[in-house]
Amino acid sequence: MTTPKIPTMDDALAVVQRDQPVNRTLDLPPLQVNVKHGDVLGFGDQEVTAQLIRIYRIAGHDPALAQELTDTQLRLWLLYAVNLLAENRAAVPGFDFKGALTWLVRNIPAEPVMPAPNHAEFELHVLGRTGWLRAALKAKVARLPDQVRQQAAACYSPPPSNVPSGPGASSGPSDQTPPLDKDLLRKELLPKLQNLLVNHVVQWRRQAGQEPRFQRWEDLGLIARLAQAVAWRMLQPYAAAREDGPFFTGFDYFSKIYDKTRTMPSEQDLVKHLMNRAYVVGEDTSAGKSIFTLAGYDSMRSDDRVFLFKTLGQWIADNSTARKLAVYFFQHIGSNSHAGADGGGGVGLVTEFRTDRPESQARWETIETIVHEMTHNLIHPNLLAQTDKVRRPMVIKEGFIEVVTREVFNWMIDNGSESSTKRLMMGVEGQLVPPVRKTTLGYAESGAYADQIFQLVGRERFLTAFMTGDIELVGLTPS
Repeated sequence: MTTPKIPTMDDALAVVQRDQPVNRTLDLPPLQVNVKHGDVLGFGDQEVTAQLIRIYRIAGHDPALAQELTDTQLRLWLLYAVNLLAENRAAVPGFDFKGALTWLVRNIPAEPVMPAPNHAEFELHVLGRTGWLRAALKAKVARLPDQVRQQAAACYSPPPSNVPSGPGASSGPSDQTPPLDKDLLRKELLPKLQNLLVNHVVQWRRQAGQEPRFQRWEDLGLIARLAQAVAWRMLQPYAAAREDGPFFTGFDYFSKIYDKTRTMPSEQDLVKHLMNRAYVVGEDTSAGKSIFTLAGYDSMRSDDRVFLFKTLGQWIADNSTARKLAVYFFQHIGSNSHAGADGGGGVGLVTEFRTDRPESQARWETIETIVHEMTHNLIHPNLLAQTDKVRRPMVIKEGFIEVVTREVFNWMIDNGSESSTKRLMMGVEGQLVPPVRKTTLGYAESGAYADQIFQLVGRERFLTAFMTGDIELVGLTPS
């Protein structure tokens, strides 16, 4: 019989010490952060008050207000936060320390996340919301060499084609881009676009008498919340570097989701979806020069974009078969409306199971779609605004999203456990197919060019630009 150990004072103190904030170096590649929370632990109440008075004075507030902050936890939170910034102030020359203190004093949370030795939530929130992370990344991540910048720029906007125009060509700007051959664009684009829709729709073909099966809404909700948590965790420090970004402004991915399969689209919805796929077809070079090149289509010209939009609208208005395909396509492909102040609107998910593969494989594809559509909410508006200023807008609009989707989705697979896989497969019937890491990016040429840019500039520059909008890091030139 084993005699139970009698607890000692050292045992109790070990537990206390384990759960206390500590001094350490926090590794947030490519950054390292000095954490000196342990120094604050030794402060008595009078010293805490003296420090708070000094903080209020530096921040430009009435020092007497410091004594009105009586909640012990809130007093310590502010002291920990300021101490964290002070310890890392020198790492970012020119950082607005006073402005950061002013923000902290004005934004003391009602229910603060306190420092802990086993996670970095406190540090990410303080350094992110005060702008330190963004400033530190910009100071740390090197500017692109000219040669790399030029290579990246060519992925967004190749030189204008010198293909002569044909009958029915519209007038174009004096930038050496040939005028748009409207007849050629219609003739070549619409049949291939219809083929793309057919190939997508037949994936839901069912045998006679086979009833459709749908994914449960609560299962997709679990996946959506998991995707948001994974993105926050593995995209650091970049995710926290946008101080006004969605993670800091009440972003709740699942609250934006609606059932796409049971939604009837408007005409505007249909044409918007077709525009995305028109670019996939129009930029395809697998058989030689792309349709857009042959027709002289230039997305930097608003007249060309308007013409394409109207052409697609007229196509589904005049062709009942095309319209039926477009409606089914809309109802069976995920989408993000990009509406709202935070850059993300309603997120439509497909609830119907595809019948051309095991349900578990279809679920993994749904999970990837969930990650992709969530990622649309994370791209910085400054980066998204460049889509009208390049000849290949889908490289940014969808290709960049695919790159970050790959980062998050593959992390979910690489770090998944048997229990997490079971949760992700809730409601799935039949054989469980193991997940396959994402290696090929969607959106054809646009995905390939985005991946090329990622390889050229490197992960640090790419994710910094994606989250902070510092577009020079990915070879774009500010207006």
